[in-house]
Amino acid sequence: MDEDRELRALLSASAVFATLDEADRTRLAGALRRETALPGHVLLRQGEASAALFVVARGRLDVRLRRDDGSEAVIDTVGRGDVVGELQIIVGGVASATVVAADAAEVYRLQRDDFDRLCVASPALLEPLARIAARRLLRRQMLAVLPALLGALDDADLTALERRVSWRTLRRGDVLFRKGDPGDAWYVVTSGRLAVVEPARDGQPERLLSEVGRGEGVGEMALVTGQSRSATVYALRDAELARFPVELVTELMAARPQVTHAMLRALALRVMQQGGVSRRDEGGGLAIALVPATPGVDLAGLAQRLLRALGRLGSARVVGSAQLHEVGLGQGAADRPQLHPSWIRVGAWLDEQSAAHRFLVLVVDPVANAWGLRAIGHADRVILVGDALGDPSPGALEQALLPAAAERPDARRLLVLLHASGARAPTGTARWLDARTVEAHLHLRLDRDDDVDRLARRLAGRGVALALSGGGARCCAHIGVVRAMHEHGVPIDLLAGTSAGAMVGYLAAAGASHQEMRHSVDRLARARPFKGYTLPLFSLLRGERLSRALHEQCGDTQLEDLWLPLVVVSSNLTQRSAHLHTRGPVWEALRASGSLPGLIEPVIRDGQLLVDGALVDNLPVGVARERLAGHVIAVDVTADLDVRTPASAYPSPWLELAARLVRGRTRATPPGMLEVMMHSLLLASLAHTRRMRLEADLCLRPDLSPFGLLALRRHAEIIDAGYRHAQEHLPALVQAAQCRS
Repeated sequence: MDEDRELRALLSASAVFATLDEADRTRLAGALRRETALPGHVLLRQGEASAALFVVARGRLDVRLRRDDGSEAVIDTVGRGDVVGELQIIVGGVASATVVAADAAEVYRLQRDDFDRLCVASPALLEPLARIAARRLLRRQMLAVLPALLGALDDADLTALERRVSWRTLRRGDVLFRKGDPGDAWYVVTSGRLAVVEPARDGQPERLLSEVGRGEGVGEMALVTGQSRSATVYALRDAELARFPVELVTELMAARPQVTHAMLRALALRVMQQGGVSRRDEGGGLAIALVPATPGVDLAGLAQRLLRALGRLGSARVVGSAQLHEVGLGQGAADRPQLHPSWIRVGAWLDEQSAAHRFLVLVVDPVANAWGLRAIGHADRVILVGDALGDPSPGALEQALLPAAAERPDARRLLVLLHASGARAPTGTARWLDARTVEAHLHLRLDRDDDVDRLARRLAGRGVALALSGGGARCCAHIGVVRAMHEHGVPIDLLAGTSAGAMVGYLAAAGASHQEMRHSVDRLARARPFKGYTLPLFSLLRGERLSRALHEQCGDTQLEDLWLPLVVVSSNLTQRSAHLHTRGPVWEALRASGSLPGLIEPVIRDGQLLVDGALVDNLPVGVARERLAGHVIAVDVTADLDVRTPASAYPSPWLELAARLVRGRTRATPPGMLEVMMHSLLLASLAHTRRMRLEADLCLRPDLSPFGLLALRRHAEIIDAGYRHAQEHLPALVQAAQCRS
């Protein structure tokens, strides 16, 4: 009886169990078994399975954490009334730290089976244990990442920091701070990932500056410079952050020089990134959530195919709710409430899996449950997978897991539409895109492994984009380059094109064969789209002829329905900027991108005037790189443009007309009006083109000096010239890519 009273007194005085009522403490006391631990005795060993909780009655226990380098540190010391082993008894799994008796100690043991039975009668027992488990988990996360920034930390250091460091939990999409906010703290990420962005404004989209992961700091620029926040930061996935108030940062910088060095390194990186050198790291610990957008879609099959494709790029693993048994969760665990303590361990386990694998594919169940919420919260990228022939409206599952009403819409979502084997060209993609917010979309044919490989490259940051310049008839060389890329096995994952280069981009994105491309150019040449003068009130030529020729080529095809993503570049005279076409009729985008100012009237869209893209961006390398992480191959057909003439002066137009009417008469004449206008147009963006040549990973510049900008009748020769040039230079790119793999 004395022991029973002593045990009840122990539980009543314990900070962990004091909140329980008398009946619950009585039940708990009846399940505890007393043990003696000599100095050095190990109660729990890190990495080994455990199914018991210990309550300390006398003496002290040291909690030791083994780091990746093999060293061990005491991260906590527990005494009378404290508990150890709480995380394992709640959710099972292996011990996350080693617990050793620091001196002679007496403890009470609670076995997992007894705990489970107690929770049925006393569910309140879970809450205090979950609370202390969460606090210790944060402490261990802090110890794991802070030494690299602050130097070695002993238990006294940790205790001192804990008194002044606060914790911030961010859910996916939550904003940490906004541009212009005061700089009142420095944050260190202990789990999860953040995005540092230049926010959208004046019609310009949000620009990613960098991503901040586990063990990295953020917010140092405002503290070092004394100015307001220079960027907006939000969570790409659920994250835990240690918040260091500005006063504490000042003290740390004075006492620990490495803190100053870490901040200055981060500050230099931020300055580089805001100057245009952005980091978009899609590799290393990337977590991807697959979410069914239509009922019955074969998510498991896609996950396995994606696993094989990603596995060729790095270590990969697929995890679904069926794998929750690995952390001690049994049948039905996925349906437990989101606030259930078991998810504490699941979150930590997912962090471990992300650290162990370059790619972690999380498969969401076809019904809304806590596992789906956890998977999406942990994911860096969310892929909505739908049957292309299914209902495009968001279903109940998608609405439950990805609510549209949020302070900041989560745009890091990718829509993948599955097409049956032998499917025709996609249609109706606009309905899918109008119904949800996504960063991009892909069409995936189930009978094409290369489509799955394309998805894997995009996710891994290993995509290959092709940027095609404008340049009149010389753009036929792009067709030869595309042919050579296919023959050398160089994939194309995205195309960006300007003016006539956009036309070739369309043919490639639509999946046209080399012969079909040649046939299309021949048809366009016979249509003579740049003929037909008109009363020069709006332009010298009437654009109807070009519009008709393009519509005959493209039909009613929409940009979003192409097999490959295509970005068409035109110039917006109203906004004085580039206009990027990614949706809508293909022919209309090509018509805008090829409307030479003064020669053909502009395209009017929503009251704005759109003309030839070469005016502002004739080589859209930057456009391609912004939309696809990986490599950019550029093809510039404007190199070595020669506008010299043997003529000493322009003759009288009437005399020139008479000379042309005399059959067989030839004479040296300067370039005509159309060619001068095209050269002038290319000159306007020449400086930008030169910069883009340097920014490309490979810039192909075939020798096209024998061909003028209007030599469309010589398209076969121009195609062959582009093909020969690509055949000569592509092998080096293929070899370099294989070496990087």
